[in-house]
This record gives sequence, structure tokens and C-alpha cells, in this order.
Amino acid sequence: MIGRRALVVGDVIDDIIVVPEGPIRPDTDTTASITRHPGGSAGNTAAWLAWLGTPVDVVGRVAAGDVERHAAVFRALGATPHLQADAHRPTGTIVIVVGEETRTMLTDRGANAGLDAGAIDDALLRGAGVLHLTGYSLFDAFSLDDLAALTARARAAGATVTFDPGSTGFIADYGVERFRQALSHIDVLLPNLDEGRLLSGCDDRAAVVDALLEYCLAVVLTGGRDSVLVARRGDAVVEVPVAAQRAVDPTGAGDAFTAGLIDALLRGSTLVDAAGAGVRCAGVAVMQAGGRPPGAADR
Repeated sequence: MIGRRALVVGDVIDDIIVVPEGPIRPDTDTTASITRHPGGSAGNTAAWLAWLGTPVDVVGRVAAGDVERHAAVFRALGATPHLQADAHRPTGTIVIVVGEETRTMLTDRGANAGLDAGAIDDALLRGAGVLHLTGYSLFDAFSLDDLAALTARARAAGATVTFDPGSTGFIADYGVERFRQALSHIDVLLPNLDEGRLLSGCDDRAAVVDALLEYCLAVVLTGGRDSVLVARRGDAVVEVPVAAQRAVDPTGAGDAFTAGLIDALLRGSTLVDAAGAGVRCAGVAVMQAGGRPPGAADR
């Protein structure tokens, strides 16, 4: 039984997913499957939470003309949308080119850059057991002061703050040391291995976790097909196994992992058990195209 809700704040995006049938040939045509899906890290996480049966509110910002389109998608999934309307910028768009084991993302942040943390209602925070944020909002929408104020409000209301760093490329552009300043406001940091290595300056996975615990209270380090490492400050690192499987599309796997973890935390699981739930949810995500749950692309 879940007593409090998940509150997810961040990107709502239109994804254009390109899966080439073979190697891309420069200066000529390459046959590909091209599909369009609602996406964005926060939007995807909220969608997976709703798919899991978690009561979830999602806060994002899209073009004024797209508010009802994206809101209807969230409502159909079972999530409650709170979308800010941008009168001047288009809805953010990402072109994702999917390789056999990699993704290349071409990003137009659009309206996401105007997301207003101060406009998030206190009632949403009072109802939240977990507030989930991503680094994408920090790169352009939120100042460090905005982040500190929002997380302080959430913690005062009794919420746990989880945080996905988001993107090594954007972290490097933003500045690693500057980004680290945000981590003191986070309860559970959810980096992948590349993000963890960049933020910690370490290579070994266990060393990455230990270094990041200097900045935040708990770390859950994912690594694709590798096991997940989980630790709270002052405790030993615990390894959570990942079952081997062939991925159709890794887009959204990290967001699905986050949703599984948050759902389990809200149900009273330990952080280690919640990481296991995240692994299982990510396993569903990689077996389909797109970043949202089965059937979501058709809604």
C-alpha cells in the first residue's frame, strides 16, 4: 500500500527515434525506422510510475499549444499532469539515433529551459513521499538557489529527494565542480557509470560510489549490463545483480529503473530492494522501442 505520491519534476519532450537498418552512410540514404513518441526523462519516469500503479504527479513545461496533447497522454497513463505553458518556446525535441549498443541524442531543450521551480504548489510537495528531479533542469531552468529552495520545501514536507544527473555532455558544459554543489541537496543520487565517473573523478565503480557519498546521503550506481551498486553514507556497498538480456532499444531504461526504485521506496522497501525493483522495470523497458511503457506510444 502506497500512502504518499511520487512527484516528478523536469523534462517533457517529443522524441524522434531513429533505428537505422545498417551502418549510417554519409552523404547518401540509409533505410531506417523512424517513430515519434512523447518523452523526456521526467515524463518517462512519471509514465513508468503510473504503469506500476504508483500515484504520481508530473510537473513540466511545454509549448502553450501542446499542453493539452501532453496532458492527455499523462492522464491516459494514470499520471496527474501539472504542465506550465510556454507562449514563446516550442516543446523540447530530441532526435535519438539508436545503435546496437549506443544512442546518439540531438537535443533542442525548447520550453524545458523555462521550467519555473517557484511555481510548484506547496500542496504537491505535502502529498509527495518522493520528489524526483533530473540534472536537465539544472542545466538551464533552475539555478542552484532554485534547487536548494525546492528541495528544502520537499524535505520539510517529509519527502525523500532523488536525483538523476542526466547527461555527461551537459554536465561537462555546465561544469563538474559547479554541478557537485547541487548534490548536497540530494538524498539519493542515481547516476549511470559514465556520469558517476565524471562527477567523482574515479574509474573503479566502488571508488565512484565512495567518492559520491561525500556529496550526498546515498548513491545507486547503474552500469547497463553490469550489476547495480547501492550504498548509504557510512554503510558498505551492496551489489544488486542484473540479468543478461538482449536490448531492443535502451532509450528510457534509466527512467524505468528510477520509476521502479521510487515505486518500491514508496511501498516501504529498503534502498537495496528498491534497486532490484528498478532493475526489473528497466528490463521491461529495453525490450521495446521508445522510452515509455508498453502501449504508451499508442495513446
